[in-house]
Amino acid sequence: MKILNVIENVDEKTGGGAAERARQISFHLGALGNNVKVLTTDIHLDQSENKSLLDLDLIAISCINKRFYIPWPDLRKINNAVKESEIIQLFSHWTVLNAIVYVLIRLNNKPYVVTPLGALPIFGRSNFFKKIYNIIFGKKIIRNAQKNILATLGELPALKTYGVDESKVAHLPNGINEEEYSAETDDSFKTRLGIGHTPYVLFIGRLNPIKAPDILLKAFCQINKRFPNINLVLIGPDEGMLGDLKAIVLNESIADKVHFLGYVSKADKAAIIHSSLFLCVPSRKEAMSIVVLEAGISAKPALITDQCGFDEVEEVGGGFVVEANIRGISEGLDKMLKDPDRLTPMGLKLQQTVRDNYLWSKSSIEHDSLFKELLKT
Repeated sequence: MKILNVIENVDEKTGGGAAERARQISFHLGALGNNVKVLTTDIHLDQSENKSLLDLDLIAISCINKRFYIPWPDLRKINNAVKESEIIQLFSHWTVLNAIVYVLIRLNNKPYVVTPLGALPIFGRSNFFKKIYNIIFGKKIIRNAQKNILATLGELPALKTYGVDESKVAHLPNGINEEEYSAETDDSFKTRLGIGHTPYVLFIGRLNPIKAPDILLKAFCQINKRFPNINLVLIGPDEGMLGDLKAIVLNESIADKVHFLGYVSKADKAAIIHSSLFLCVPSRKEAMSIVVLEAGISAKPALITDQCGFDEVEEVGGGFVVEANIRGISEGLDKMLKDPDRLTPMGLKLQQTVRDNYLWSKSSIEHDSLFKELLKT
């Protein structure tokens, strides 16, 4: 099959879970013998630094606005990509690139699917522009798709508000590559990264309001005196919150216990996960967090919010699901830390669940079957 995957930002450092899914699905679909191209903008795109992009066939459009990822309207280049494809997959929702591609899909009468990844609710920044986008393009893009692919069934209520029938929904969860987290590591990275050898709770994600590192940090401040020998490590790029988070740290006099590492390499991330007590995902809104799978495959339990769409974590005994607020996270941290002996068995249960159900190799086969079925109709 000739497949075109469309995502506005495929960068490993700044693209988050959507970029990770687009890269992994593209790579694994290609490994199954498909001709896969990725249409994206050139924002943050540097193949010499982002090795995970080297195996992808990228079609990069110049980006003329970094905040909204507005691409240069190179309609000939984009149209050729659409025209040469048999099926198109649009990732995320609030993107100008998706809107342009959608118009060309309709003009060329091409089948397409949408993988919104939790982006359908009007939430976060630019609410006014999102409402306008939905009126002009958004609702049509979702309703006219041959299928809407959901990473978690928790996205279904939001999808129904767009008027989509469940017959046009496919549930294909996120995945992980186990081999990327299986290498033996030592503790030398702790000295190199300056985090010391104190046990720590881990946060992985962009420092923005949706990922809610502020909730975690304030909850950590509440439980700090009960667990004085526990640190907090946060890895991920800053998206405007780092200054405020550091101010909280200074005000609470816990600078020696909270470590902001920014973006780290995959190897360092794997080592940091393996050495952590557990992962905490305090998100205010999430579509099946990939970092939970990273923790799970590393045999680490997870504390997540009920907005993550991954309640299975608690159902299988691999962690706890709490409310997405300071009190919820604080109580969850307390439950995890007051009985450290159960962290290892919880991590092993989550690891088995991830191995059984959440590998990219399996997800790509399901994508392949779905696309072939759609091309028959």
